[in-house]
Amino acid sequence: MTTRLTPTRLALAVAALLLPLTATANQSLNSAGYSATIGGVINEGSVHSSSFNPAGNNLLLHKDDKFRFGYLSNLGAYVEIGEADDLDVKVDALVDDLSDIDNFSNAAARARLEARYGLLAGGEAAYYEAIANKANTEIITDLEQGGQFRTGAQLQLPLTPFLFRSTLASGTFSLNASASAQVKGAFLGGEFGVNTHFKNGNTELGSFDINLEKAAGAYQAIEAELEAAGNNLSAANIANIESILKTSGALPAKGNNEATIAALQQEISNNGTFKPTVNTTLTTDSGLDVKAAVVAHLALGYGTNLSEAFELDRTHGQLEMGTRLNFYSVETGRKFVSIQAEADNNNGSKTSDSLTEDFLDNTEKSVGFGLDVGFLWHSNNYQAGITFYNLNEPSFDYPDLNAYINDKATKSAINGLQAAGKIKAVDSVTLTRHAVVEAAYYTNSRNWMLQGAYTLGTATNFVGDEFQNLHLAAGYFPKTAWLPGVRLGYSQNMKGSELSKIHAGATFFGIMHLDVALSPDTSTFDGTEVPRYAAISLGFEEKF
Repeated sequence: MTTRLTPTRLALAVAALLLPLTATANQSLNSAGYSATIGGVINEGSVHSSSFNPAGNNLLLHKDDKFRFGYLSNLGAYVEIGEADDLDVKVDALVDDLSDIDNFSNAAARARLEARYGLLAGGEAAYYEAIANKANTEIITDLEQGGQFRTGAQLQLPLTPFLFRSTLASGTFSLNASASAQVKGAFLGGEFGVNTHFKNGNTELGSFDINLEKAAGAYQAIEAELEAAGNNLSAANIANIESILKTSGALPAKGNNEATIAALQQEISNNGTFKPTVNTTLTTDSGLDVKAAVVAHLALGYGTNLSEAFELDRTHGQLEMGTRLNFYSVETGRKFVSIQAEADNNNGSKTSDSLTEDFLDNTEKSVGFGLDVGFLWHSNNYQAGITFYNLNEPSFDYPDLNAYINDKATKSAINGLQAAGKIKAVDSVTLTRHAVVEAAYYTNSRNWMLQGAYTLGTATNFVGDEFQNLHLAAGYFPKTAWLPGVRLGYSQNMKGSELSKIHAGATFFGIMHLDVALSPDTSTFDGTEVPRYAAISLGFEEKF
C-alpha cells in the first residue's frame, strides 16, 4: 500500500487567505478627527470634546453663547494591519517545503529540503516532522500575530454635536448622533494534521485524523508494519498500527477515528484480508474569523457647575459634574473562513462571495444603553478630570455560527478551535466599564496648550478589541479665524495590538478641521515596510 501526501493545495489556500491582509487593515466608538489628535480631553477647540467628559459641557460654550453645533463635524476612516515581518516570504517558504516533501522521490526536491533543514536521519519522515514542527511552532504563531486587520469609518449627523445652555436647568445639554462601522479579521491557528481516507472498492470505511508532527515520529514503526503486511492488511496489522499511533499521540480521540478503526476491523472480519484504497491529505483547523458591526449612536448629556450650585469658594478653581446617556442600535455580522474548506474548494471566487452573502443574510440586531459620569476641576491655567464610561456594561450579540454554517470542514474547524479556546461559535461583545483621567495646561492667553489622557482599566469596542490608551498632545489654538490652528499628538495602546500612533491636525478659518494619524510601527511585505495604522478625518463646525 503506497500513498503520497498532497499538501500543496492546502498550503496555497493559506497563502490565498493572506492576500487581503496585506491590503486591508478600534475602540468603542471611533474618536472624531480633532479629538483623535488631542485625545480624550475637554478642549474648547472642538465641539466634539462633548463626546468625552460630559462634565466639560459648560466649558465648550462661550459665556455669552446659548448654543454651539457642528456643521458636518466629522467624516473619517482608519485602517490597521497586524504585526508581520516578511510573513509573505515565510508562507512562500512553507509552500515550497510542502511542495518538495510532496515530491520527495525527486532528487532536486530532496536537495532543497536538505539545504533548508540539513541532512536528517530518518529520510522522508524526518523532513515531515521538521516541516510540521516549523509550521506549528513558528508559522502559525506568525500568522496569528500578522494575520489581522481592522478597518472602520464614522459619519457624524449634521448639526451634531449640538450644545445648548439652559438657565432653568443651570447647565448645558449636549446631543450627539453618529453612524459608524467597525470590521475586524483575525487569523486563528490550528495545528497541521493528516486526514487519511479508506475505501474498499465502493465501500466507504471512513478516515483518520492524525497529528502530523507526532505521526512523523512514528512513521518508521508504521512503515515496518505495512511492509510486513505486504498487500494484505490483517486484523493484527490494524491493531498494531492503532497501538503505534495511540502510543505516539498521533491518533487523537477526535473526528471519526474510533469509528474508522471499527469499520476497518469489521471489513477484515468480513473478508479476511483486503487491500484498501487510501487517500491522504494535510488538514488544519486554521481559519479567518471576521466580525463587523454597524452602529447608530445617540447620546444625551448634561453638565453643570457644582461650585456655583453649592456656592463653593471659586478662588482656586471650579468643579463641574456631568452625565451622559448613550443609546446604541447595533447590527453585527460574522463569518468564519476555513483554510481546510478553501483547500477542498475548486471555485476560487467562493470565499469572497460567501463572505459577502453571510454578512448580508446572517446578522444580529440589538439595542443597548450606556451610562457615563464625569467630573472636571478647572482653573485659569489648568484642568483635571475623570470620566467613568459604560457603568452598566451593555452587551451586544453576534450571529451564532452554528446556525448558518453547514459546510462539514468549516464546522469541524470551528469545533477544533473552540476546544482549543480560540473561538466561540456563540459570541457577544460587552462594552466594559472603565475610567479615563485627563489633564491639561494652558498659557494665560489659552492659545497654547499641553494635554494628556490615560485609560484606567480595559476598554472594548464593538468587534471585541481591547485598549488602554495613553495620549499626549500639544497645540496652538488662535482666537482669530485667519490664523490656522495646529496640533500634534502621540498615543499608545497598552493592551491588544499595543500600537503607537502619531497624530497631526490643523484648523482652517476656525471651522474646518483636517486630522491624520500614522503609526511608526511597521509591517514588512515583499521587502517593503508599511505603517500598521493610518487614519484621516475631515470636519466642519462652529467656531468657539
